[in-house]
Amino acid sequence: MMVPGSAKPAGPSLLACLLCRHKHLKCDGKTPVCGRCQVTGSECQYTKSRRGYKGPSKKRRAEPHTPDQLTTDPAPGMIDLPVDWSAYGSYQYAPFIAQCSPHDGVHEFPDHDAPTRAMNGPMTPDSSSSSFCGDGYLLDIYYTYFHAAHPILPPLRFLSRAVPCPIFLEQVMKFIAAHFTPAASPEKYRPGVVAHVREQMTSIEKVQAMLLLAIVLHSRNERDEAKDCLNIAIDAALELGLNLASFADRASNGDPLRAESLRRTWWELFAIEGLLTALGLQQVYRTNLVAPEVPLPCEERIYQDGLTPPPPSTIAQFDGRVFADDERDFSSYAYRIEAVRILARVVATQDMVEGQQDHVEAIDARIASWFHHLPESKSELMRPDGSVDEIMFQATMIVNGASIYLNFPRSDLLSSPAVASQVICGHHGPISVPAFSHHAHAMKAVKAASGLSTLAALRLPVERHTPFFICALTLSSIVQLAACSAKAGQMPDPSRDRIGLTIGVFKSLARTWAISQSIMRQIKAVARDVMEIGVRPSMDTLDLTSILDVNDRFWLQDGPS
Repeated sequence: MMVPGSAKPAGPSLLACLLCRHKHLKCDGKTPVCGRCQVTGSECQYTKSRRGYKGPSKKRRAEPHTPDQLTTDPAPGMIDLPVDWSAYGSYQYAPFIAQCSPHDGVHEFPDHDAPTRAMNGPMTPDSSSSSFCGDGYLLDIYYTYFHAAHPILPPLRFLSRAVPCPIFLEQVMKFIAAHFTPAASPEKYRPGVVAHVREQMTSIEKVQAMLLLAIVLHSRNERDEAKDCLNIAIDAALELGLNLASFADRASNGDPLRAESLRRTWWELFAIEGLLTALGLQQVYRTNLVAPEVPLPCEERIYQDGLTPPPPSTIAQFDGRVFADDERDFSSYAYRIEAVRILARVVATQDMVEGQQDHVEAIDARIASWFHHLPESKSELMRPDGSVDEIMFQATMIVNGASIYLNFPRSDLLSSPAVASQVICGHHGPISVPAFSHHAHAMKAVKAASGLSTLAALRLPVERHTPFFICALTLSSIVQLAACSAKAGQMPDPSRDRIGLTIGVFKSLARTWAISQSIMRQIKAVARDVMEIGVRPSMDTLDLTSILDVNDRFWLQDGPS
């Protein structure tokens, strides 16, 4: 292709808009709107080039105090062109403080949103949860890196279609997003973000904000506060009646997209509480105690495209799929919910005194059945375009985790040198009575651990997975190390490669989530003992309770009897 007036072929554009630059996408450099932004309907912003500029210094990347500092403190080594975040207002909904210029607002939403937002209280530099001029780009980062793993909020372009998004929920989204970029510091938002949400009146948006905070605080190793946020979300949801079958339709004012968001909020609360109950953070699985009458969420592509979902399915219809004459399609979310329900049954067996073996056999059959009855469209996680079905990814992760929970404490792996005799997989009590042979339980646990390693091997940006993947990989690693140490420290190449892969994933995720850093150190220590010594390590070396930093259901050392 020839450029008019030139004898040379046209090369890559030397100009890129801020949105394409941040997403590392090819930009055609057309002004005033590039081709990509024109197609997506995004606001297109460019910044002037300053020759020789290399981006913000390392210190200011960690703690940018103002948007201006991001463009006036050049230091070598990060980017070739300045990123003027104050001009990057593609997804800032409304000016939060008087000093913000009008172009910080996004123009695709109607102006009547601003008065409603003002009812949540003006945000100033002295507010408990400050908003910063030019930080609207963080909302795009939230949807790029986090939303697909926990898709309860409407797609970004529909975020304020039915109900204006309150400032406190925006601040939670920006707090989460700041973990994914060196251009912002989550610590700027952290001091007041939880307190600001706490003081809000009970609403759906408060449930959503507290639920999202529970996820991210757990991943930051702030687990006590994560538990508090979870329980506030549960209390508010039950007070509103979010668990009722008719609630979503009644509260959505006829907007099918909002109704879908409300259904997803309840089931996400159910899923996250299930995971945190298994991890020992929650003692009673409260959302599992109410009847599962909320209709199931729709398929992801329907929701993300803003299409009207078909009439939703029910749990009863999903459970009856095995015996139905005609096969019916169910969403990825439905299979994820079923995975959490299986996990809940496994956790419940830990408190059983009688009849445990029958329940173990039944749950083991339920796990196998889950895989056998997956339709072909759900068994392949990778899509043709190279992306992954994140919800099915989590569903597979949870089912494999449930299998380890079920089988590992009933196996002969607990006596291996990698795991001291007092360390069991469970919340309390002695090693569980096997339903099959100890060896059969061990093989099932190892197979599930390998299944989790297979998920880790998918060539994908791991930071876009749910942070709970870190906890699942911890469980997988300990099972595989226990299997290797049972062979006097012999680690075959496949096992060594899988452990190396898992440690690599921990390393990558440690850049985003603090919990991954401490887990990585502990897993490395256990792996060194298995590979180099081949004898039982001391409990000082194998401090498995500190792997997850609190009393976890994954690994809990019993005290003296």
